[in-house]
Amino acid sequence: MRKWLLVLLSLVLIVGTLFAQGAKEEVKFPNKKVTIIMPWGLGGGPDTIARKVASYGEKYLGVPVIVENKIGGAGTIAMDALMQASDDGYTMVVSNGPLFSLTPAFVQVNYTIEDITPLIGMRIVEFVILSNPKYSNIKTLDQLIALGKSGKSIKYATTGGPGNDSYTMISVLFKKLGLNAQAVPYSGGQDAINALLGGHVDIAIGSPPVYREYVKSGEFACLGTFIPDGIEVEGIGRIPSFKEQGIGAEFVGMDYFAVKSSVDDAKKAVLTKFIQDVYADPEFTAFMSSLGMEAWTATEDEIIKEIDLQTIAMKEYIDLLK
Repeated sequence: MRKWLLVLLSLVLIVGTLFAQGAKEEVKFPNKKVTIIMPWGLGGGPDTIARKVASYGEKYLGVPVIVENKIGGAGTIAMDALMQASDDGYTMVVSNGPLFSLTPAFVQVNYTIEDITPLIGMRIVEFVILSNPKYSNIKTLDQLIALGKSGKSIKYATTGGPGNDSYTMISVLFKKLGLNAQAVPYSGGQDAINALLGGHVDIAIGSPPVYREYVKSGEFACLGTFIPDGIEVEGIGRIPSFKEQGIGAEFVGMDYFAVKSSVDDAKKAVLTKFIQDVYADPEFTAFMSSLGMEAWTATEDEIIKEIDLQTIAMKEYIDLLK
């Protein structure tokens, strides 16, 4: 009898130890690398910022953070990868508004806004239309209009295909200008800029930080921005909006970090705190300043509100392009 009691006591101790270890592992989240899925190509604006954020993984999260580019399908390849990932909190994504407000109108998608939880904003996207005067002699919007009306078919670089925000807005611009133009989709902002740099296209669309140094050096000219009130870019000066130039084409984009909505709330809080710590780091602040930008610290509710507003605004442009 005494022997059986000893065995039972041992079992109780073993089970108790296992429970204790399980609880201990749970509070250790994360205890392995975290992945950020990037829907767009290497070297673009969101890719550049996400990789900088990831470089602080060991410092503020205690584990490595890596960025994986999964490009294509106007961002839907990356969103599909997120939907297929485990809901253990080890996979984040960089998402934007158009993946919900615009892309479903052009591409069949396997997700809804309810499938994700935005953690924190990354940046406000300020798209600018650019020319390379060395090849086109275009430095202003009026010169672009004159060239188009001369009968030339204008080739313009985008950072994706139909359903992509840059594709939509630059296509809307040419539609509203009534010019004959042909889109040439690339896989990201840096590829589009490289195409303009090499004279493979007449016009390109870009966002900070990708185009900034080319404009400062005089290689590129800014024809306008979709931000309604225009933008002031350090080292470049003020870039007027198309609205100010009499063209009704407005767009305020946004990028943000998100996870699957099925991820545990406590893990969402850990990941959000990690990015908040990075944003508060003086070195990261200086990095963003060097790009002429600030981190967009919007909350989940603020991001969802902006997506809702953008969904209403996109309807006109979707109807125009369909």
